[in-house]
Amino acid sequence: MTQDATSMPLPEYPAYLKRAAPASRAERTRNALLEAAFLEIYLKGFRAASLSDILEVSGCTKGALYHHFADKHELGLAALRDAFHRFLDHNWYQPLAATDDPVTELRRIIERHINGELGVDYRLGCPINNLSQEMSPIDEEFRLFLSEVLAQWRGHIAAALERGKAVGTVRADIDAEATAAYIIATHQGVSGMLKTTRDLSLAEKCAHSYFDYLEHLRA
Repeated sequence: MTQDATSMPLPEYPAYLKRAAPASRAERTRNALLEAAFLEIYLKGFRAASLSDILEVSGCTKGALYHHFADKHELGLAALRDAFHRFLDHNWYQPLAATDDPVTELRRIIERHINGELGVDYRLGCPINNLSQEMSPIDEEFRLFLSEVLAQWRGHIAAALERGKAVGTVRADIDAEATAAYIIATHQGVSGMLKTTRDLSLAEKCAHSYFDYLEHLRA
């Protein structure tokens, strides 16, 4: 029997993304709602996400939810904006900003994905990709939000590549913006394929080709 998303256990919010407990009860409540909403959307998608399940997981009341958010749409966007920024900043932006050798760092980032170090369940795919497929065609606010997430992601990779070009670790003739777009498109494509096939050997094969591509970027 196949297992659909609603029968899979709720994924865990990665411990490294959790904030230190704030002193304010209101902030604790808001953070609990954001975390629970993100996990519910990651598991089921935005349209199938249940406010009742979000309240149960967060331990919050319906009154508390509507004190902080006007509706499910506002809660969902806030939860996704918070989670995506924290995940990308921790796993992509900060490591890339701290190196003059972006090719090596990009390899490390993908290796951490493959090794399961980032707390992402490959069976659920990449939530950015999932929501781009689900919501971009039908909700303009979601589309613009997701487009901005991708633009920032591309920008951080491109900036790291440009810095590598300046210090001589990356080939001077590459187009940093085009390369950044290709890197993200490859990442998103492999995530989508793994979600469907659940064949980790494909991830390893793709990684070898991806790493070969990255090595061609070296000066």
